[in-house]
Amino acid sequence: MHGEGIPLRFTPGVNHTTVAEHTFLLLLSVGKNMLFHTDSTRSGGWKRKTGHELLAKTIGIIGLGRIGKEVAIRARAFGMTVIAYDLYWDEAFASSHDVTRAGSIEEIYAAADYISLHTHLTPETRDMICAESRAKMKPHAILLNCARGEIVHTDDVVAALESGRLGGYGTDVLDEEPPRADHPLLKLPNSMVTPHIGSRTFESVQRQATKAVQNLVNVAKGEELLAQVNPDVPFTNGKLD
Repeated sequence: MHGEGIPLRFTPGVNHTTVAEHTFLLLLSVGKNMLFHTDSTRSGGWKRKTGHELLAKTIGIIGLGRIGKEVAIRARAFGMTVIAYDLYWDEAFASSHDVTRAGSIEEIYAAADYISLHTHLTPETRDMICAESRAKMKPHAILLNCARGEIVHTDDVVAALESGRLGGYGTDVLDEEPPRADHPLLKLPNSMVTPHIGSRTFESVQRQATKAVQNLVNVAKGEELLAQVNPDVPFTNGKLD
């Protein structure tokens, strides 16, 4: 055997459309005070708050991978200005979809009305959104997180929401999942939390299952895998080398 362990396969590209759509669900819901309005009508009221339209607003995307690109495409369809930061820049995509490259994350903070997180959780990105980074953002900027809950420092985000320095927070992920009953992000009027379901649609689940089965079929046939986490562990003709 040339490598140790078992080949670990995965199914990339099955939920990028779904998560991008969910990002816009949160963006529109927070920006137009959807919770406030639906709570009002459900309780028999007719209270109204003025929201913001997206046309000509700037969205900053941190992480221009598969999901970030789909968010950019949808943002352009809404007439938004799109800036993005990614260490591995796809110039062809950026040029064809009119996405401006930010030279640093700080440029995103300074320019964006909406900031959408689509980066991996790493030691460098943990607590990336905190009091220090919030101070670099526009007043009342709206933050969206369909990546990982630990990318934001929860207490700092709560403080910014309570003070109004952050206009709103829409997230599909938390630092505790499921959260405790008194989690501070659950009750704030300018915070919208969904239970990590951004990737779950009938279509995406079907794609994931189909690709997982295709990986198994490829193994049985000794054919190339769709994707493998540890490519140093070879797998040929249905047998470990």
